[in-house]
Amino acid sequence: MHSGIYTAYSGMKAQMDALDVLSNNLANINTTGFKEQKTFFSALNTAMDSSATPQLDSAINAHAVVAQGAVDLSSGSLVQTSNDLDVALSGNGLLTVETPAGVRYTRNGNLTTDSKSVLCTSQGYPVLGEAGHIVLGPGKVNIDQDGQIALNGVRVDRLKIASFDDPASLSLEGGSLLASQNNQTPKAATNVTVRQGYLEESNVNPMLATVRMVELMRNFEAIEKGVNLMVNDLDEKAIDRLSR
Repeated sequence: MHSGIYTAYSGMKAQMDALDVLSNNLANINTTGFKEQKTFFSALNTAMDSSATPQLDSAINAHAVVAQGAVDLSSGSLVQTSNDLDVALSGNGLLTVETPAGVRYTRNGNLTTDSKSVLCTSQGYPVLGEAGHIVLGPGKVNIDQDGQIALNGVRVDRLKIASFDDPASLSLEGGSLLASQNNQTPKAATNVTVRQGYLEESNVNPMLATVRMVELMRNFEAIEKGVNLMVNDLDEKAIDRLSR
């Protein structure tokens, strides 16, 4: 019986964790370059105590616990902005960004320059080129499909575009920044096209995410109902024993 309650509470926590992930996805629908986080589930196979009620047994074993999560790097839709410092990537590549916490990666190409004319993300983090910080002066900026940056027709640098052998090792770290969980060394991306004057939208499908959230809430309610049935059964047995 007690193992059944523990299993049920584990299932409830798993559903809440998944709801947190979905809520974050929905909150970032309008975040440029945001990548949806997916949750993967494995079935509960924990043997139930023989005294567990049938209702609880079915409520728990019909649901799942979170096994793992991963960032979905599939592309979002491209929107034209005609801003020379906006870039979108087509293909499996990520912009390399320098942050106070270390090097991070992003698909958010909504770029700007800081007070020192260094090319930065909208959060103020320097975007790295193959030679380091990219410094731009006044004038016309051109960024070609290969990521080569020119100012007034003079080459400045090339965007440092990274890719990973194991994209599942990347984790969301606020906004649209991604970090490597196991210090995996990135490679120079190939088959990536840079689109100047475009931005990539979030890849979250709001309709599917909302449907999934409703499903998780129903699962949570079902497990919660099962827990209440088991607790009530325990109380009844305890009262019966005390009365003897």
